[in-house]
Amino acid sequence: MPEESDRKELEAVRDWFEYNTFVRKRYLDYISKLPENVITKDRGASFPSILDILTHILDVYKSWFHVYETGTGKDLPELKGLSLTQVKDLESEIDQYISKFMRNTTSKDLYNTFQFTTGEGEEKRIVKRKLIDLLWHLVEEELQHRGELNALLWQDDIDPPVTSWGRWMNERAKS
Repeated sequence: MPEESDRKELEAVRDWFEYNTFVRKRYLDYISKLPENVITKDRGASFPSILDILTHILDVYKSWFHVYETGTGKDLPELKGLSLTQVKDLESEIDQYISKFMRNTTSKDLYNTFQFTTGEGEEKRIVKRKLIDLLWHLVEEELQHRGELNALLWQDDIDPPVTSWGRWMNERAKS
């Protein structure tokens, strides 16, 4: 039987995924209203443009869940150069996947291990991780890149749609 702390951690990670999904949709909707030259401008960031950063966030989810499910370290081809419509479609696909995955995950599943191979030749090694570590990494990854999006928007004097945890909780309680 799962420990109470395991159930609480599952609730916490589910909340963070729900929060990130909610906020990601707000950013995508907001960015959809900006001129194309603003969202596709190469800004010299971790990925060239605002749209590229959003693509990367979604690509990370897709790639890591692929690794978890297949047990292979073979990355899916990196998604690059997607149009706004393609990013919206990808976001919808990822959201549906995440929702189903999180609904079906139990507190016992959090400590399932998976492995994958990195590197080649002498650099090749097998890496083992727990599902919970992967889930928290995905939360962290999105938060880091959302901060980056904020900074890039501020550079053009555009106020991003920052959504606090408290505001999200209030909006969630209304629905």
